[in-house]
Amino acid sequence: MKKTRRITSVILSTCMALSMTACGSKTQQEPSGQSQTAAAQEVTEITFWHSMDTSYGEILNAQIDKFNETTGKEKKIKVVPVFQNYPGTDALTAAMSSDDTANMPDVIQLYSESVSLVRDYERLVWAEDMINKGNSSVAKTDIIPNVRKSFEIDGRLIGMPYNIACYLLYYNQNQLKEAGYAEPPKTVQEMAEMLPVLVEKTDADFGLNVRINMNELINFIGTQGSSGTLFGNNDNGHSGYMTELECIQNGSLKAFIEEWGKVIDSGCYKAVRDSINEEFAAGLHSMVIMSSSRLKTIENLVGDGFEWGVSAVPVINAGDAAGSYPTGSGLFVLNRDNEEKVNGAWEFVQYMSSPEIQAQWVETTGYVPVNMKAFETDIFKNAVADNPKQSVPYEVLVNTPEKVTSPFVPNYKEIDTLIKDTMISYANKELDADGTYAAVAEGVKKIFEDYYRANPVK
Repeated sequence: MKKTRRITSVILSTCMALSMTACGSKTQQEPSGQSQTAAAQEVTEITFWHSMDTSYGEILNAQIDKFNETTGKEKKIKVVPVFQNYPGTDALTAAMSSDDTANMPDVIQLYSESVSLVRDYERLVWAEDMINKGNSSVAKTDIIPNVRKSFEIDGRLIGMPYNIACYLLYYNQNQLKEAGYAEPPKTVQEMAEMLPVLVEKTDADFGLNVRINMNELINFIGTQGSSGTLFGNNDNGHSGYMTELECIQNGSLKAFIEEWGKVIDSGCYKAVRDSINEEFAAGLHSMVIMSSSRLKTIENLVGDGFEWGVSAVPVINAGDAAGSYPTGSGLFVLNRDNEEKVNGAWEFVQYMSSPEIQAQWVETTGYVPVNMKAFETDIFKNAVADNPKQSVPYEVLVNTPEKVTSPFVPNYKEIDTLIKDTMISYANKELDADGTYAAVAEGVKKIFEDYYRANPVK
């Protein structure tokens, strides 16, 4: 019995000693542990969904890394990028339907065709409201006018423009010279007249390659008239919802289709898009129409193969506004019931639209800095000095009337497919001009009706 009590006493004493040692150790370590936890909690993590891959994704990730190392480190904000397949809205749509804030981003990159998805969403934080809070490093007046308007609804900035491009005519300067032309065409009629000459007098298989999708059609519509022409009603969807094609009412759709028939009738036009970059670089097409974002790609593919240039896309009528509507995306902030995250997200958005960061696009792509102060940076000046072609997209956009904007088109994919298929049928002469016009006008009208039947305007 005494032996048992003695063993128990030893065990209890040992346990107490161990307990006191453990407690003492914990007391000594607690401040350090608490400090580490507090420090970790001070960093606001921002989830950023984007849809940029390949070399564009590399540029974006470098910009994010720089933010995290500089402004983010200073203000204890860390941005975590998450790639979403283009257009990057599938996961957001699912989260929005159940208000699943845990599976939403704090910032999302959206293209103009997706703005209709979020324009009425109660968790969307309008860029206008953040700017009006004061202390914003970016002012609306810093943004290229028609780019700014492309991200406005009723005069209020819904998202911050980020990576913007425009449509350009790329031309093989050597082939144009061989065919006797000193300059690229200014109008569609001039272009149509040049095409058979280019094919006859050069090694080109086609004088022109472009597939007319909705984006290309928007450009040909928007640049008609001395001050631009609307593609859709309600100011292209920027003051109210787009419910019909304004280009039907104002005659610009018919004008384009009839004029484009001259290009088709030339017999030297390729209406489908295969490997358009590589085919142009191989000299198979004298001219192509595509986004300025491909400037660097074409430069790398062509190399020293031949002289080439870029210019504004030819217009329908002499005296038209010319220029281009802004293509590309903006950054949109969502409120996930966390004010620190909203503020952190806005810091990131401002950084990404700053002159220096915007100027970086010019070094490596054909994207246009949305912030006009970027044009005064050494980055921009050096890039343009090294390659004057890099200034063309900027010149095209800043000289485009403010009215020429990115339309907010509901059910974008379905309308885009309708236009693409109809224009290919027109090029194949399965439809004449009247049939093409009717197919687009009636088809889009039905798509709008079906869309608003399922999604009534509030």
